[in-house]
Amino acid sequence: MICIVSSSHFPDDERIYQRQIKSLVRNNRKVLYLTRSKSTINLSTKLILHKNFNVSLSIFLSKVKKIIKINKSLEYLQVHETNLLPLIKFMKRYEKSLNTIYDVHEDMESLYRTFSKRNFLIKEVAIFFRKVREDHYLKYVDSIILANPTIDKDAYKNKRNEKVVIENFPGKKFISTASNKFNTDPMIIYHGHLAPERGITDLILAMKEVIEKVPQAKLTLLGSFRIAEYKKEVKSLISIHSLEKNIIIKKQIPHEEVWKVLSSSSIGVIPFRENLLTIKNTPTKLFEMMASGLAIVATDLPPIRNFIEDTVFWAKPSSPRSLALNILESINNEDANSKIKKNLKMINKKYNWEKIENRYLSIFS
Repeated sequence: MICIVSSSHFPDDERIYQRQIKSLVRNNRKVLYLTRSKSTINLSTKLILHKNFNVSLSIFLSKVKKIIKINKSLEYLQVHETNLLPLIKFMKRYEKSLNTIYDVHEDMESLYRTFSKRNFLIKEVAIFFRKVREDHYLKYVDSIILANPTIDKDAYKNKRNEKVVIENFPGKKFISTASNKFNTDPMIIYHGHLAPERGITDLILAMKEVIEKVPQAKLTLLGSFRIAEYKKEVKSLISIHSLEKNIIIKKQIPHEEVWKVLSSSSIGVIPFRENLLTIKNTPTKLFEMMASGLAIVATDLPPIRNFIEDTVFWAKPSSPRSLALNILESINNEDANSKIKKNLKMINKKYNWEKIENRYLSIFS
């Protein structure tokens, strides 16, 4: 049996559940899936035993230890957050033959440097001790999974653990068969976290200019706000510029339902500002927009350039004006559909989960 533990992701997370766990199940592997969230969803099936706990981290760790310690058929333990590494140490000491896996979704140091409001010195001291703590626990980790090559080159370059890069490519079943999604009423979408560093303010200001030229254009912001105050700020900005009829905010929905919203859209926007987080972490939404047959407008940042060059409309980071011009270009440009077709071809040939699924499954062979 394979035990997969997550302390901060939604149970139906696209990477953990939609890709990894479903791949294991398709290969008749039994999974004990332990999550910590406020969700009430139960993902148990014949091959998945899912238990969710809405408790503090310390209580969650205690419960997980009790559950997996009595499971005599456990062969693999995979964790998805740094704060779960003590669990790996605990189990490795208890059962040395257990195979342990640490899945790194994002560059944590970049994440902390981007979001922490502490002064520089305190921040760097905290990062140093975090690294020391992580290194201590890595001694008990057999394999590290990394979400993109950049993390391997930077944070984990000199680690002796076995490493494998497994990107967040979508499954082939989600690839659109539409060849032309343009009409006279452009539907624009951004999906994911709604926060300042993601360039949401820039996108709203860009839409003001877009609507002046194309009054029927509409933007959907689909996702959850990381900061409650920022939600108020965004709603206020929309109201100040009288964009209520053109900008729709939708709460986060189950991952499989996101594809329905994408399929009804025509333009996807990735308006990220340039910071330590966005220059190292690849946005999963890029591949989802490609697979959905959307024209894509994105700010020019290395993680996106790593995968595509001439099939998006490139905007300057932190520039509402540049975003607006490129959104308008994506609406009016006759070459937009050829870019969409090229992106669909890349998804079909290279950037799909089926292409890399064996990288993940081989860990459990």
